[in-house]
Amino acid sequence: MPNPWKGVPGFWSRVNQFLYPVAGPAQVGIGRPEAPYVPPADPACPLCGAPMAEHRIDRGDATTPTHLHCP
Repeated sequence: MPNPWKGVPGFWSRVNQFLYPVAGPAQVGIGRPEAPYVPPADPACPLCGAPMAEHRIDRGDATTPTHLHCP
């Protein structure tokens, strides 16, 4: 496997060039195919246990928080 850090200038490039043969590329994923996420049909509220469809959610913006109103 070729070293992608060869010939790239900079201190951290030299560090990565030294470590790449030992550590290798980043290990991403869980190592096997994974099924896509399927959300629950009617999720329950983590606070009260009632269906989330019965709740009111007031979405905030950058300066105000989001509020969840349980029934």
